[in-house]
Amino acid sequence: MGAKAVSLRCLGVILFVIVCACLLFLSAPPSVLADGGMISIADKLLYEPGQKAIIAWDGQQEILILSTDVYAEGDTIALRIIPLPSQPEKIEQGDFNSFLRIGDLIYDRFRPRQGWFECVRHQGEGGAGVDIVFHEKIGAHDIWVAKAPDAAGFIDWAEDFLIQNQIQYQISSPQLESLAAQYIQQGIQFFVFDLIELTPDQNSVEPIVYQFQSDTLYFPLKISSIIPGETTISLFLLTPQPLVDASQLPENKSDQGGMEMKIAATKDKRVQFKLGEKELASIDPRLTELLPGHAWLTVVQSYDPRDYRLDIPLASLDKDVKLTLASVSYD
Repeated sequence: MGAKAVSLRCLGVILFVIVCACLLFLSAPPSVLADGGMISIADKLLYEPGQKAIIAWDGQQEILILSTDVYAEGDTIALRIIPLPSQPEKIEQGDFNSFLRIGDLIYDRFRPRQGWFECVRHQGEGGAGVDIVFHEKIGAHDIWVAKAPDAAGFIDWAEDFLIQNQIQYQISSPQLESLAAQYIQQGIQFFVFDLIELTPDQNSVEPIVYQFQSDTLYFPLKISSIIPGETTISLFLLTPQPLVDASQLPENKSDQGGMEMKIAATKDKRVQFKLGEKELASIDPRLTELLPGHAWLTVVQSYDPRDYRLDIPLASLDKDVKLTLASVSYD
């Protein structure tokens, strides 16, 4: 067996172990998360590298459950920016157990068998034309949703937003303004501003559930490229039929460090299987309203194609996840 084949096989097993074990609290603290653009308001912030999202999509509507793992040396605030393709119809508090439950379901079907040890050895108020369409305090989150008609208005409003919240941080940059312009030109005009209260004792902030209309299965990645560092991305996709065409998943290969999003696999078997209604409800009851009867779970993760590491450079995130109905089949 060639070295590349062994590396790919090992990668699949490692992906599986990470998903099943839900290793949420790793020791090396890089500076950001990528489930939206996360901005460090104070230098004392430390972020865990794992980023997880549960994404349910029925072809017209999406439920996005975001999990944030983060802690700080002292009481402080972090700001996350999330672009969305339409105004959220619902923004509600989620449950961290949703991710643990998915881990249990995967473990029940893909228990580690021989090959694991072999792989280890190889191894505010609206302004500048911006409309505020939502504001609510949810647990440790203070969430605002703004509709921005242009990038300049978005940047102006964002700076005023931080000032009004007594946050001394200069958010404007040519890169952020360029990204905002790209999103707006694509018809993505809604931006979530999530101010997260952090304390030294808080290891995980409760997930937030967003529900919105979308003609693609959507997850924002590109917004995170404004921040240096590395991250690992795990997406748990729930669709009416199995995802069979992974060619629409984003990738960016370069000598400086690229990224690929791939369907996770253990040995030669994809981490993909059908969930019944009770299993789906055990993750979150809201999912059964969107996907009644059953759903297919597909685990998608990022890795660096140069050496098959799970950590990828945030600068390589130049595309969002946008999957159309052409990527799923009917059983």
